[in-house]
Amino acid sequence: MNNIKARISQLMNRIHIGSIYLAMVLLVGMCIIIIINVFMRYVLNSGLRWGEEVAKLLMVWFTFIAMAVGVKQGLHISLHLLPKKLPGKLDGFLIFMKDFVILIIAVVFLIYGIKLVQFTSTSIMPATEWPSSILYLILPISAVLIASEALMDIFGIEDNPEEIEAIFTQGEHNG
Repeated sequence: MNNIKARISQLMNRIHIGSIYLAMVLLVGMCIIIIINVFMRYVLNSGLRWGEEVAKLLMVWFTFIAMAVGVKQGLHISLHLLPKKLPGKLDGFLIFMKDFVILIIAVVFLIYGIKLVQFTSTSIMPATEWPSSILYLILPISAVLIASEALMDIFGIEDNPEEIEAIFTQGEHNG
């Protein structure tokens, strides 16, 4: 059983690391497109016809990937109204409730994300002529990532945050 949990943990860490790199690429791509488009508009008096549309797509995808990463790393805003040293059972219950609420939100994202993708699959974005559903496809994808993190917490599968942290901080120690 521990071997299965370790494999799931490794897989989820790899997916999480890939999500972080994907978010980085999306953010950099969005910034580059916006900078080029601004330069072309104000200096060359022309612009990228598709620039604003693709930048918006990248921003939406970045936002939902970053949201899933934030759930994994506990980066979202939270209130600590109760003391950190609660009795074990009460603390465990509150953690379970937090994960259960996150799971419910992820399921809602998944259900309505799939409906939104289906609803927008027949319309086309005007500049790129891509299906509009590509803009919303990230909703069910991020819902699966968020739900998997909540389920890992509920079932007590450790996620080795030190391994992830080491990848992104090793450059700081070498420089």
